[in-house]
Amino acid sequence: MFFISRLLAACVLWVAFTTAARAQASLPIHPVRSISPTDTSLADLEFLAREIGQAQVVMLGEPTHGEGNVTEAKIRLIRFLQQRLGFTTVAFESGFYELDKAQREISAGVPVQEAIEASVFHVWTGTQEFQALLPLLGKGRLRVAGFDYQLSGAYQESQLEELEALLKPEKGSSELAYDYLEECLSTMGENFLFPPTHQLLIFDVQLGKARRLLEKIAAGADAPRRERATFWLQNLRSLQALAHDYATNDPGVRDSTEWTATTSNPRDAQMADNLLWYVRHHPREKVICWGALGHLANQVPVLSGDDVKKFRSMGQAVKAKLGPDAVYVLGTLAGGGTHGFGSWGKPLAVPPPAAGTLEAQLLAKGQEYSFVSLKHDAPGQMLTTYAFEYKPLTGPWSEVVDGFLFLASVNPPHAALGATVAPAAATAGPAGAATSPPRRGLNPATRPVGKAGPALLLTGIVLDRKTAAPVPFATIAVPSRSTGTIADAQGRFRLPSQPGEIVQVSSLGYEPVALAARSAAAPLVVQLVPAAFALADVRVSAQSQDPRRIMKKVIQAVPANYERQAYTARVYSHRRITNFDTLRYEVEYVSDVLDPAGFKDWGGGFLMLGPKQTHVVREKHALVPDQEPANCSVYLEPGHGFFTAGSDPVRISPLFKTGTLGKYHLQLDSIQQRGGETVYVIRFAVKRATNRATGMYLVSGYAGKVYVRQRDYAVVRYEALWQEDTVKNNAIARKYHGTKSDIARLYSDVFSDHRKVHVVTYKQQGDKGRYHVVSSVAQAVSIGRRLGGKPFYAQKSCEEYFTPLPQPAAADLLAAEADPELRRGELWQVAKVPYRLLFWQSYQRPQPAEPAPQLEISKP
Repeated sequence: MFFISRLLAACVLWVAFTTAARAQASLPIHPVRSISPTDTSLADLEFLAREIGQAQVVMLGEPTHGEGNVTEAKIRLIRFLQQRLGFTTVAFESGFYELDKAQREISAGVPVQEAIEASVFHVWTGTQEFQALLPLLGKGRLRVAGFDYQLSGAYQESQLEELEALLKPEKGSSELAYDYLEECLSTMGENFLFPPTHQLLIFDVQLGKARRLLEKIAAGADAPRRERATFWLQNLRSLQALAHDYATNDPGVRDSTEWTATTSNPRDAQMADNLLWYVRHHPREKVICWGALGHLANQVPVLSGDDVKKFRSMGQAVKAKLGPDAVYVLGTLAGGGTHGFGSWGKPLAVPPPAAGTLEAQLLAKGQEYSFVSLKHDAPGQMLTTYAFEYKPLTGPWSEVVDGFLFLASVNPPHAALGATVAPAAATAGPAGAATSPPRRGLNPATRPVGKAGPALLLTGIVLDRKTAAPVPFATIAVPSRSTGTIADAQGRFRLPSQPGEIVQVSSLGYEPVALAARSAAAPLVVQLVPAAFALADVRVSAQSQDPRRIMKKVIQAVPANYERQAYTARVYSHRRITNFDTLRYEVEYVSDVLDPAGFKDWGGGFLMLGPKQTHVVREKHALVPDQEPANCSVYLEPGHGFFTAGSDPVRISPLFKTGTLGKYHLQLDSIQQRGGETVYVIRFAVKRATNRATGMYLVSGYAGKVYVRQRDYAVVRYEALWQEDTVKNNAIARKYHGTKSDIARLYSDVFSDHRKVHVVTYKQQGDKGRYHVVSSVAQAVSIGRRLGGKPFYAQKSCEEYFTPLPQPAAADLLAAEADPELRRGELWQVAKVPYRLLFWQSYQRPQPAEPAPQLEISKP
């Protein structure tokens, strides 16, 4: 996202840092009383009216994206620019399309916060300090725009859908390969690279077809369509520049030391082009630009260092086009403190300014906040400052920045807090359990355990009933004891058991079989039936039923049938991993979870920036203790069903969203009678397995069944199969294998098969209560090899059983929302929670749930 470091690494090596010998006469300053965004008395900023003059564009730059009080200072400056100088628009270093959509959504009545969070990079919207800007935006206040070609928020997901709708009336629009374009944009948006499975030439050809149609619309008589076509012509230029930059300067094959200043030139050029387009098409708007100073600055090549001589910033291009007095560049300086935020790492110290630097001069003035004008008070002077990421650079800074706001100290921003429910008073635990959190209703469900009889050894073979071929690596489990074994490649198994206890035999793609353990003279022969959609208990209705109409009613009834506000539950989880015929790892644990209001995506949405589930692991039991992994990331299997946050498809799957329902083929499979209730069984299959349609990346298929209760159109059961896109995954893995990039570490395996099944059951709380997830069972199989390593035949399973907890939520669960350690997720916590024998000796595990059936990925 942010490539200012590209122009700095080499600069530091070349800086002629001889400031002590060049100490300049002290510059005059303007004291600034406050940087608080809530301080509405702006008299201390009146000098800026003369300083900025008649400029149409003001660039508000920051040293990095990790200073909270710099954000506050910028917001106060924006208030002044709006109220005193008549500025009308804030343009962000964020997506050109996303901010255009945000402005349209705000005009249509969407809350400002919702629109901004779906469009502006989270490095800003995810901070408490940024929230003070939101009241200044919206109807009758400041407009918003974006100038970055990078894709920055959830709104990016509607780009191709909007383009398709705009072009649909035009002859020849059906010839566009929207699937191809969407696959390219999805990869560029999520992974910041052009997909190696696709060709840039084909991408350009498709954009060329769209461009010709848009040019036709832009020359037509329909004014609203002309306006949108004009915007889209610019957006296509922006997207094409992004694709070419990713293909040429592939971030997946370089590490941070390989970036140079010139690497950022294509991005800066397009950002300038996007901003100039906005100014040209909105000539009455006065624009405030929000971004990194390295992009917004003017003549960066005048500074010391050979590398920056070739850098061409966005600010330089804009100022050259609009004129020196039409653009004012305002940066920020710091005399000390720390900076950094979130995934950017731990806070870093601002280096003490060396004698003779501009920061040292300003510190000596003794003002906490002040302003210095280079344009009027230091034209042409050779100065040294730390304005770009706190690296010293020397040169005639008045040609780079017009004025600096100085803060004696800066501090990192604070993470924005999500919606919470009122905390409950802490309750005292039993004597001797001081370190254990209070427990409420630890058993999600109970299962009486019978007395053990004499041990026996079950032996047998698992066969495919249809073909009589062995079923390799099938799971043979005793759910009541959370134990079991794995069949070998020929389907053979041995399992110590107790007479009469239930043994479950299962394998992905087959219906499970349950049998009672008993002594036998010969090995057991267990025949598994390939899973299919059984039509048992079917009652055919003479009435024609439209599955799309039924699903629309399901979606309309979601607010009444399912919890939309903050919700807490206790969860029992059981995970297993096998490789070939070896059980590698197995663990069970009990947790509390909090789904915040607005939670609607298993991973927090785009770049995991939206509302996320809070998960606190209370108890853990490693069932293979001698093989317990030091890092529980081995259990990782992305997607629905393998985390508690991905257990509720009604909440998180695009299948249950009005805007994406049209992306599915739907068919009424049957009408069943279940427990005296009429249930519609609707089969679904995604038409195009895009991120917007499935909520996932690198998926080639998504299909299944939904069981809908006729009485209230509530989903009571959900079954799905996900087919991973092994072709695209393998292409990425092979392209980046051997590089030092993060992509090479993420894509280290190639697959011949990778698929997952997920089944969820819902239960109503009382006769008229809301529905909640009762159980979520997911299984995955992946067959392939590690590049440069060994082959694998891995099977993973994750069973989860939920019990709603009374409100309000436990105090420690609420506190966990702001705990950066706990926010690392349930698997990280599992590795840290100790085993307590006393708890597990008395804990009764829930009933096992049946595995999901195998579903065909094809149109029904």
